[in-house]
Amino acid sequence: MRHALWDALRRKAGSAETGKPDDAMPPADPPKAFYLVGEPGYPNFGDELIAGEWLKFLAARYPDVPVVLDCARPGPAAVILRDKHPHVTFTDTLRRLATENPFPYDGPIDDISGFVSAALHDDGVAPNYACGIRLLHRGVQAVHMIGGGYMRGDWTSNLSRLSIGPWAREQGIPAVGTGIGLMPISGESLRYAQRCVAAFQSFTVRDVATYNALRADDNAAAVTGLAPDDCFVNGLEGCYMPAEGLPDTMLCIQSDFVSDQSALYARVEQALEHWDIEKDSSIGIVECNPRIDAPIFQYLQNHGYTGLRFFPTVELLERGFPARAGQRWISTRYHPHILAAAAGCAGSYISVSPDYYDVKHEAVLRMGSHWTRIAMNAEIPAAGGGFTDPGIVQRYRDDIRRSVDGIYPVPDRVAS
Repeated sequence: MRHALWDALRRKAGSAETGKPDDAMPPADPPKAFYLVGEPGYPNFGDELIAGEWLKFLAARYPDVPVVLDCARPGPAAVILRDKHPHVTFTDTLRRLATENPFPYDGPIDDISGFVSAALHDDGVAPNYACGIRLLHRGVQAVHMIGGGYMRGDWTSNLSRLSIGPWAREQGIPAVGTGIGLMPISGESLRYAQRCVAAFQSFTVRDVATYNALRADDNAAAVTGLAPDDCFVNGLEGCYMPAEGLPDTMLCIQSDFVSDQSALYARVEQALEHWDIEKDSSIGIVECNPRIDAPIFQYLQNHGYTGLRFFPTVELLERGFPARAGQRWISTRYHPHILAAAAGCAGSYISVSPDYYDVKHEAVLRMGSHWTRIAMNAEIPAAGGGFTDPGIVQRYRDDIRRSVDGIYPVPDRVAS
């Protein structure tokens, strides 16, 4: 690695030119950090999965280089991801700048982003966060906005974090984005995103709608690429819990983004009946977001289902995702669809938000899933198949890694 090679050269020069022993040479400056921006910590399993996979990747490739992860809830994130990297620090500098400013929460994007940009250039604008801003100025070698759906057009406080791209370019710090979804986005938010994305060295997105929206601007189009989800960066190695004892039927059904929860739960029950799932069958209920994904358990229990097994978020975070070949799934959530389909599971998805979750699920279909869509007022289909290309997960891993070679070159390339 760069700093290790430099230390070796300094020691060699000292021994040859001064005759001093190697350990008499003054210590080299510590390497500057990789600065990641993401959204772990709520927790919401997909965000933790992506952040954890990038930390694992960096720990393997650059074990001695520090990492700073900027997210909305650094305290919980630090505990959840504590074993993923030996030298990671968690902060919320960008998030604080995006929410602690003179403007309404999720107010006009130009107002909020203007404040964020001003503070990044002058820490006196936000003196409470001057230490975090100075870390960006003095201690960062690259900026990486990791994947997820945590930014969209109407979440302007979240979206304003894209301002770090133009700032980094002005500072001569390389910046990339990977596997990001921005839908729904339009109007001023889209124009702002296009301006920011154009400043990145590269910027990949995980869905066609985001890709097309950004490429409507020629400058953004020059750096924008369509990619798989960031969760594939390590080929999903170690992402699953042991297969033994997992139920044959699995559900992940959220209660947010839903106008009529009872209607959604009734639709799930109808699908189980259509698939001839008996009420005493073993059925797994997967919670990716604490409390939000749990109510379906009580609903089914109240309707006579006796073989329910609950998989709380903390179990997923500690043991991995409960998918194995041979299962059938129904999911409203995006990452369960990805991980289950990638494991070879059959299934169907229910979209709870056409402009947000339909885009997500369509992205999984593009990545290789053959799951079917259960609409609220249509005939229930049979479950569709999972990924069928045996090598696609490894190709996704390689594609993602190539896309970040500009900031994370493989060590032998560094040494050369």
